[in-house]
Amino acid sequence: METTSRLLERQGYHGTGLNQIVRESGAPRGSLYYYFPEGKEALVAAAIAEQGDRMRSFTATILSEIEDAVEAVDRVVERLIEFFSVSEHCGGAPLAAVALETSASSARLRTTCADAYKGLIDAFAQKLTQAGYPLQQAQALATTIVASIEGAVILSRTQQSTSPMEQVRAALRTLLTQARAKRQD
Repeated sequence: METTSRLLERQGYHGTGLNQIVRESGAPRGSLYYYFPEGKEALVAAAIAEQGDRMRSFTATILSEIEDAVEAVDRVVERLIEFFSVSEHCGGAPLAAVALETSASSARLRTTCADAYKGLIDAFAQKLTQAGYPLQQAQALATTIVASIEGAVILSRTQQSTSPMEQVRAALRTLLTQARAKRQD
């Protein structure tokens, strides 16, 4: 699963083959077909679901460590920037490649990616709601946060720079601070 996730993030769905997954993971080919008799799509769906759970857990953990919602969201983005920097500008978008490649051709993978993104959005929305943002606003802001981060990762990967992620970090801080100020008026 870890090898599949890593390869998907770096090469995308169509660029990742079962032979490469077996070779790089060291798993016996028979085990792959035993656990995933439906083949590559089933394996990728399981890997995406697991990666989505990890991302949600990572996000929720950081958000729970810091009381102030603006600071907590900022810390999540800061940690993603740190991870992106040490991954040689290749990490940070484990769902995006599969979502973009397969959403029109595989309902199973589209739904799995949608569920993973929903988990992330829910983690941010929960933090914002707990901080006093109205539910509808918290959900809209959470969607904006996830979409902004995903877009920034894509731009950062193509530019081989953390600059887009840093810019989104600053913009999110401003957006959340302004939304909080309006709420308090």
